Amino acid sequence: METEQFNIRMPKDLVQDLDIISKLLKVNKSEWVKTKLAEEVHEEKNKLLMELSTLYANGMISKEKIEKMVGKDIADEMEFIKKKAIESAKKGIEIGRKFRKK
Repeated sequence: METEQFNIRMPKDLVQDLDIISKLLKVNKSEWVKTKLAEEVHEEKNKLLMELSTLYANGMISKEKIEKMVGKDIADEMEFIKKKAIESAKKGIEIGRKFRKK
């Protein structure tokens, strides 16, 4: 995996807390921080993409704006999901009508 260095300044209290965690868990501070940061970034990214997808599905944002924000691949995936949801809803309506007629 390709990496890039990323430096941050942290309050001394937070570094001391990291020292305690590192000692108790017997893990490297940097590795622990990277793991926790990766978990949070992944969770936040997914949450934001779900919100963006909802805006797109409700017609509140265009595919072009999504492409500018997150790229063509994700925009195409959102469009595919939206089309499938519409198809599924139409089929559900048709089935519902058939049951009502019986």
